[in-house]
Amino acid sequence: MKKQPDETTLTLWIDGELEGEELQRVEAWAQEHPELLAERDAIRAMNTSIREAVPASVEPPYPDFFNERILRHIEDERHTPAASGSRKRSFWQWLAVPAAAAAMALCFYMGTRVAEPTTITSPATAAVSTVYTPDGDVSADMFRTEDAGATVIVLKGLEDIPDDLEMVGRPAANTSNGTVMVSTGTFY
Repeated sequence: MKKQPDETTLTLWIDGELEGEELQRVEAWAQEHPELLAERDAIRAMNTSIREAVPASVEPPYPDFFNERILRHIEDERHTPAASGSRKRSFWQWLAVPAAAAAMALCFYMGTRVAEPTTITSPATAAVSTVYTPDGDVSADMFRTEDAGATVIVLKGLEDIPDDLEMVGRPAANTSNGTVMVSTGTFY
């Protein structure tokens, strides 16, 4: 045999499961490959030692006791009410899948509604949103100014800020309308 046998044929040959003409062809080819002959002999020796060390079958201790317990357990499961209620449970399990899918779709839809950006207009046209103030005498208006690129909150009804109050940053005063802007950023 000049052509190398495939992996399946070599495995059958090593395991001693080839017969007849095919066995003779592989044996003739293997004579030219002494490393395969050595591998075959080592594997066959290992298989023999395993068969000698491990018994073919081991009878469990007290087999009648174990068989009786298994049969009793099977009979108990046949007569339990849970076996008759399995039809109801399977119906609810079937119903749970569409209900879970519908709940996920609803949550996804609600998530997209919450995340929609609100339209911000200039202060001349409309206020962006309302701002809660805990004091009933204070009112707040909020709008976006495109000139400064910021959202402005105007509080009406508060006392003036004292001059000696420490603030982060410098206040920027606009003397034309009396407003004061204070930066609340923290600098390190």
